[in-house]
Amino acid sequence: MVRLGDFLARFRPSGVPGAAAPSGVPADYAAEQVDELEPVFAALAGVQAACADKRERAERRAGEVHAHARDQAAAMVASARAEADAERARAAAHVRDRDEQAVAELMREAAAAAEEVRRRSAERMPEMVARVTGLVRSLADEPS
Repeated sequence: MVRLGDFLARFRPSGVPGAAAPSGVPADYAAEQVDELEPVFAALAGVQAACADKRERAERRAGEVHAHARDQAAAMVASARAEADAERARAAAHVRDRDEQAVAELMREAAAAAEEVRRRSAERMPEMVARVTGLVRSLADEPS
């Protein structure tokens, strides 16, 4: 009795004509590959279309996300600039206040110093007037 494996072995592909080989059917590798892969590729056509559709939707969504992110970034930059301007104004006002306080303190110190000069000069004035008057009288008493 012939076994199935022996029967099928007669139909195994064989090489191109040339050196002696076991008997078989000449192999048409190109036709075999096309015949073998055609149903696989046909089955994948729907998957490829679905993938292309998903890729297109993903690219669209990525564009939307990118545009939204760009708008958010622009809003953040505008907000930061506005906050920076406000902070600069606050800092300038603080510096002005500090400088005005320093000027006021200097003016108080200068007024106090001027008052001290006035007080000391008022104390010393009678003595100085007496000295100058004495010097002028002594010059008038001297014979020339």
